[in-house]
Amino acid sequence: MNYFPLTKHQQEWQERAAAIAAKELAPRAEETDRSGSYPKESLDALRREGLWGLRVSKEHGGLGEDLLTSCLVIEELSKKCPSTCMCYKMHLEAAEIVCRIPTPYQVEHFVTLMARGEVFTTVSGGESSGTGDNWTPSQNVSHVDRVAGGYRIDHVRKSYVTSAGKATHYMFRCRVGSESTQSQISQLLVERDRIEWEIVEPWHGLGMRGNNSSPMMFNGVVPAENRLGPEHTVQTLTNNFFRPVVALTYAAAYLGIASGAYETGCQEIARRYPSGSRRFDNAVHQRRMAEMGTQIEAARALLHAAASAFDQGRANSHLPYLQAKVACSEAGVRVTQDLMTIFGGTAFAGRLPFERYFRDARAGVVMGMANDQAYQNMVPMMFPQGG
Repeated sequence: MNYFPLTKHQQEWQERAAAIAAKELAPRAEETDRSGSYPKESLDALRREGLWGLRVSKEHGGLGEDLLTSCLVIEELSKKCPSTCMCYKMHLEAAEIVCRIPTPYQVEHFVTLMARGEVFTTVSGGESSGTGDNWTPSQNVSHVDRVAGGYRIDHVRKSYVTSAGKATHYMFRCRVGSESTQSQISQLLVERDRIEWEIVEPWHGLGMRGNNSSPMMFNGVVPAENRLGPEHTVQTLTNNFFRPVVALTYAAAYLGIASGAYETGCQEIARRYPSGSRRFDNAVHQRRMAEMGTQIEAARALLHAAASAFDQGRANSHLPYLQAKVACSEAGVRVTQDLMTIFGGTAFAGRLPFERYFRDARAGVVMGMANDQAYQNMVPMMFPQGG
């Protein structure tokens, strides 16, 4: 059930997304995880449904849905295939800036094409702060040089790029000029087919195995028309809409892992074995199921309230967005861990999908702003006068 009131339109989208996920994503999810293959067919199915343009305005040919509706869609997709959902979520995240502040050129060449399912975006995420993959959650980015007609990228390595080599366009955070500071962030939209790039190493994640979240190296010139917003200002310019979208779409994806695993658990725990017994007959298991259901509903209510506050412009800080992200990702970890415990050796042997959900959920606390960092960012919002 939904404790937060949804409109009829939002409920219809939730049902539509659930049907798409059951038909298109669920049948491929196990093989996507087993082989680590990129879920192109599932993403193409979302394209056919018009979902690549979910957040593109109706003015530019998209669906123009609000953030709460987007979170409902993401949760339903993640219930069936978290890998596919994460690739899609990263598309929505990357698309947010170009859809919000496009130039006329960008509307014609990127935004309307996205609405038609011809542009699939992603974020070229974090850079290593040391050698190789000695990565820490740092906001530091490399500089690019201004040249005639655009910006030259000289062998810049981005550490975690979901849909690496598969997305058509990459959001690329950088500094323009070596003299610019880390607070003077600029953003470019890098077109895959108009720049040199390479995948530095393959993706072998513990979970989210279909994501292709590989390190990439970029080299070449990006046209000036592909800059998003004025130089040095994108962080300030987009702070009030980009970061909330990032946090809440992550939250919805990890909530979907929790609720998808839990729904399967509700079916399996009532199954009778040849002896006539059920796992549900164990009082400890009953309590665990009740606790998991409660945690999911609490996280979902917080997520929906935060998304609604964003849509209505009611939030006066980013606190509810960060709280929703950590609550949903921790629900994913707790729920999948308890389900692995309830189903014991059957789950550990991989005969049920709980082991897959268990691995996928772990990404939620260490990536997409790790929860440790999110909690640290909350402190000044909760204690503005200092501890």
